[in-house]
Amino acid sequence: MRRTTLCKEVDFNRTWNEYVKGFGAIHGEYWVGLENVFYILQTFPTADLLNIILKGGYTPVSQCYYSGFQISNGSNNYTVSIASFSNGVAPSGDSLTNGIYSINGRPFSTYDRDHTSHGCPGRFNGGWWYLDDPVCSRANIFGRRTGDTFESTCHWQDNLGLETDFSWIEMVLKRW
Repeated sequence: MRRTTLCKEVDFNRTWNEYVKGFGAIHGEYWVGLENVFYILQTFPTADLLNIILKGGYTPVSQCYYSGFQISNGSNNYTVSIASFSNGVAPSGDSLTNGIYSINGRPFSTYDRDHTSHGCPGRFNGGWWYLDDPVCSRANIFGRRTGDTFESTCHWQDNLGLETDFSWIEMVLKRW
């Protein structure tokens, strides 16, 4: 996944089928697709290190790593599993597995296939592995660049607080 202000913004508030297949332009903003991520993780089992890279308007590049990153198949709603977290050189903090806000074991949700009781995909304007909690998530990298609310705007709360001015966001699968 890539988001960048160098390209025209792609709306990540998409249907379940679009998140499964992928969307956007590979040389611009895009999401590779849940089915493709599942295929990569099954075909290359050592590619289970998820690297999140964030470049903010007022901060240098921040990054973190999640080892043991896996998702289940479509019949299990691409439920996520993450073994451990570690900060990169410029730490971004842990917005995915931090205590009671861990997304571990959560199914993927979109506005047309919401697996929460709190309307999280509609509130956050994008798909994600949302908590079934009013907080929904401490991260929204699929949100809008300029949302109507903090929730609907791209953010990564841990270490970066209320910053929403990201010029670059990437999710990259790497070999561990």
